[in-house]
Amino acid sequence: MARLHVAAGVQTVAATPHVSWDMPTSTEAIERGLVELRAALAEQQIPLELVRGAEVDVHRASELSDDALRELTLGGGGWLLLEAPLRQGIPLEPIVRSLHARGHRIVIAHPERSPLLQRDLAGLRQLVRAGVVTQVTASSFSGRFGRTVQRFAEELLDAGLVHTVASDAHDSVRRPPGISAELVAAGVGDLVPLLAQQIPAAILADEPIPHVPGRTRSQTSRLRALLARR
Repeated sequence: MARLHVAAGVQTVAATPHVSWDMPTSTEAIERGLVELRAALAEQQIPLELVRGAEVDVHRASELSDDALRELTLGGGGWLLLEAPLRQGIPLEPIVRSLHARGHRIVIAHPERSPLLQRDLAGLRQLVRAGVVTQVTASSFSGRFGRTVQRFAEELLDAGLVHTVASDAHDSVRRPPGISAELVAAGVGDLVPLLAQQIPAAILADEPIPHVPGRTRSQTSRLRALLARR
């Protein structure tokens, strides 16, 4: 996976194992894993930087202490990656607002795959206005998770509600690394520097998040269709 990341032009990867009741990954286990993997990368001369993080379950996040949450932030900064609920009936907005009130900044992982958010674009927009940022999985744009997810990812992009795009890689075959190629295939290759470089770097460095324009994919598609008809 590390070699595939490098081959795809990736320079830095945030290791984000799940932290939930089903997968209770500890901060100690994350740190041990990073130390071991960094040593292996150095031995194999693979030029990939690793930073720590976690993808924290909504309910688990609400029950962890502030100190514990700070140990799970992306790159050790101020942003916490919170997993969007993949099942219906799980609240998100009140937990996010509670975490905000406790001083945590939130990145919502794969909102396009959440049935809750697919039915509540207005609610997601309100969270973004409150300071939340979103992280869409790159392969959602290529239809890996089905047409419903793909359409909602495109809708989020058009609405300016996609702030960063991640590989969410799980292995080297079924869900391999990849970001830029998926965005290019979706007709928004011009957003690669913003969504895959500038904003992720700002999140890790605790710097202001650059503005994301609402626009592109559908406009680009309409323009291509017009040119094709001509």
